[in-house]
Amino acid sequence: MRNLIIAVIILCIPVAVLGATAQCPRYSVSMEGTTSLFGISYTEIMQAHKVGGGAGYNGRWKVTVLDQIITYPGDIPVEAATDDIHNFGMGIKAHSQCAVVGNVVRCHSTSDTMFLQVGGNIVRMEGAPTAQGTLTGNTMTWKFDQSNPYEPVLSGAIAEGPREPIELRIIEPKDKARYEYSSAGPVLVLDLEVKTKPEHYAESVEWTVPEMEGVTRKAFKHGVVETPLTGKKLEVVYENLPKENSQFGKKKVTATLKVGTCTTTETREVRIFYPRDAKNNPGGEHYNWFYYWKQTPAARPFGQTVAIEFGGTQFDCCKDPHVPALFKPAYMYKTIHVCDLTAKLNKQFLTKFPAVSRKVPATLTTKTWKTATHIDTFAQIMRHEFIHFNAYHTWREGKTEAQMDVEDTDVDGIIDSLEPSMGFVVGEKRTYWKNDPEFSKMMWVDEEFLAYEAMYDYVNGTYDEYDWAHPGKNWQEP
Repeated sequence: MRNLIIAVIILCIPVAVLGATAQCPRYSVSMEGTTSLFGISYTEIMQAHKVGGGAGYNGRWKVTVLDQIITYPGDIPVEAATDDIHNFGMGIKAHSQCAVVGNVVRCHSTSDTMFLQVGGNIVRMEGAPTAQGTLTGNTMTWKFDQSNPYEPVLSGAIAEGPREPIELRIIEPKDKARYEYSSAGPVLVLDLEVKTKPEHYAESVEWTVPEMEGVTRKAFKHGVVETPLTGKKLEVVYENLPKENSQFGKKKVTATLKVGTCTTTETREVRIFYPRDAKNNPGGEHYNWFYYWKQTPAARPFGQTVAIEFGGTQFDCCKDPHVPALFKPAYMYKTIHVCDLTAKLNKQFLTKFPAVSRKVPATLTTKTWKTATHIDTFAQIMRHEFIHFNAYHTWREGKTEAQMDVEDTDVDGIIDSLEPSMGFVVGEKRTYWKNDPEFSKMMWVDEEFLAYEAMYDYVNGTYDEYDWAHPGKNWQEP
């Protein structure tokens, strides 16, 4: 048994303008054989196609695939990989890549110098003095080492490819097409359609479509469930939303056409979304945006993990139409409550808040504003409320009112001893913008200033890759 294999050399070269176009070889063969010894199986797969000389099957054949797979009864304790150039002799060299995964050793090698000579029902390696294979009808056999009883005999039928180039083009889905789950059900439908030349190959096209954990997927052809996914036109139906936010977003749909040993493929990117304001997620209790955004880094302000609850209107501050979230230390330790943003905000979840910063260039004399939308709004209110959360647990938790009266005499939320070094004034409940009626509505204490300042450095778009809601950051309205 050799520890080397020769891998795939691509026979079909796609042309992007036409979809995938390939001139397949007129004659090609895939030969395979397996032997077993002491519970170890050894498989070789060799593919070749005719490149010239002689009538019919006779002539020169180029070896394009030679795989070697060794399967052991149990896992191999060492994972290893090699990548080198192997010299077979007779002028034949191959780029070999081998890997150990579990109980399988698998090698692939590529070579432009391995050829077979076929003639008179005899097959031999080009340059070899003796034959290693036979040709009977359209069946070719091969054995690398005729004297080795453990070496497998490979066998396969010669396939005849079309004389004209084959073309493969995906009609549906369109590239970067958007697909959204329904608000009821929930169900998502993905239509597949392909066009081939020659046309009769269309029903042989194999499809690879997205898989999503926790989701039931069925494919239909003319209303009948189709397994496997093959054919010119299919309708793929996904039922149930996945549990994980990571299952949404950019996915690949691939159409593959195999003609003999020639393979041509085309791929489309599709984007999977959920209805933001529906409540058909696996939890089913709260809005989809709350269920999925809780799973993302946007829910971990400054990388910190905190408990998050849907506030609703049962919590007093959430009744205020201007309050998007709150931290309430008297209820559920270390919990931030997010209010009903669907009811409070517009379609874009647009929020406006003061641009507050003590850093140079400071914003302490000029009143400016910042905005956020969609998942950025969620991330910003989490940052804001985390400052209140942190201030409470750092400065006030476990202390009596009498103790706080001594430590925070101006009742601005910041311990008096820390205020000078932080740029605040002891005795001033609101150090900055004291006379501004618009800001005074929001910043009644210096702690609130710190909460808004936590929002200043956040960059809109930071978590776009996690927002697959509609409406949302990745759903661009026409």
